[in-house]
Amino acid sequence: MIPTPLNKTLRLLPHQFELLADESTKVLGLVSGFGGGKTFAVARKAVKLALLNPGCDGIITEPNYPLLDQILIPEMTEALNYFGVTFKFASTKGIFYLDIEGQETRIICRSMEKWETLIGINAAWIIMDEFDVVKRDIGLKAYRKLLGRLRVGNVRQMVIASTPEGFKAMYEIFIENANSQKRIIKAKTTDNHHLPQDYIDNLFEEYPAELIEAYINGEFTNLTTGTVHKEFDRSLNNTMIKDDPRLPIHIGMDFNVTKMSAVGCLLADDKCYAVREHIDIFDTPEMVEVLRREYAGRQVFIYPDASGQSRKSVDANSSDIKLLKSAGFKVVVDSKNPGIMDRVASMNKMICNSRKERRFYVNTLECPKLTSALEKQAYDEATQMPDKKSGFDNEGIDAVGYLMQKLFPVKIERPKARVYVMAGNENQGYQPHG
Repeated sequence: MIPTPLNKTLRLLPHQFELLADESTKVLGLVSGFGGGKTFAVARKAVKLALLNPGCDGIITEPNYPLLDQILIPEMTEALNYFGVTFKFASTKGIFYLDIEGQETRIICRSMEKWETLIGINAAWIIMDEFDVVKRDIGLKAYRKLLGRLRVGNVRQMVIASTPEGFKAMYEIFIENANSQKRIIKAKTTDNHHLPQDYIDNLFEEYPAELIEAYINGEFTNLTTGTVHKEFDRSLNNTMIKDDPRLPIHIGMDFNVTKMSAVGCLLADDKCYAVREHIDIFDTPEMVEVLRREYAGRQVFIYPDASGQSRKSVDANSSDIKLLKSAGFKVVVDSKNPGIMDRVASMNKMICNSRKERRFYVNTLECPKLTSALEKQAYDEATQMPDKKSGFDNEGIDAVGYLMQKLFPVKIERPKARVYVMAGNENQGYQPHG
């Protein structure tokens, strides 16, 4: 028998309370902005569902194994310990073995990307955390297949929690295909009053306007339609500042066969000014000669496409990055490129953040192709990524994007929700029961 957890009371935020209290909805969703305490809530929900279904398996997933190992499993361990549930954890199997009313009750932790490994299990409940992080088709396949595994137990329920990532699988399940067996609970980052104010302020300062609705307000919003750089304005983002040979030049660079591009920028007061563009350069040796000629005697920093570490324009022994370094340029590059949408977010934050602050300016007379590309590049409907067929990515956008991501990355420190919510003072408490 387990030590009775009935006298343990959690102080919960309203949306967390709603999630734990609902025992009747077959498919229950929780969508919130960052820092809303989703993982804290789903771990406690898992304990409750295990108590309601002694002797029955439960399944809980994260998008991948690192999230399981770093976030979910420690959160589950803390929740079980808090309620005094006797358990053992088999790390090689990713399974918690609980003693509920003298019956072995398993909580099976898996990567959602490997959902096929779960289709042979009969479960009483399933929880999928950070559901929309995976690709839409994977999410829908996992949902449809795993829903069919709810075959045993007293309270059969599927719970889906996520930050909204556009109109992906969670939107289709709960909004487009809403029915009486489904319910979605919504919350904002600002609903969690335990979060430090500087965390909220940092979100507003770091994120461009189009991400605020999703990542703070917890709303489904289309992040991949229309133009990529919606807030760019050739008047508001224009600068009359010209290149100054007395200052260091910072150059973003994109490698493309016969269509290399580079954008020269000046940095001042935490702002970036694009003052020169070099478009349609044939190859890296030609680019080196252009930059040597144009920036002779200057301190030159280059932020290139990381693929240049393996790309070789001259011979098998000299990568394009090595060519730049051998020319005397200071090359700042990581081992691999950032995610495309991370680069877009960094660029858009500088163009205009959610507080309407602009920190990226373009000399539109000196950089006409970059200006036009920033105005016109759209999303590809098929890939939901910036369109490459138009060629605008070769006209300086990708080049300056590498510089932006390196110098002005979107930095979001996601606090672990349990640090803030355990000492809550809400007037609603929850006592798990079995």
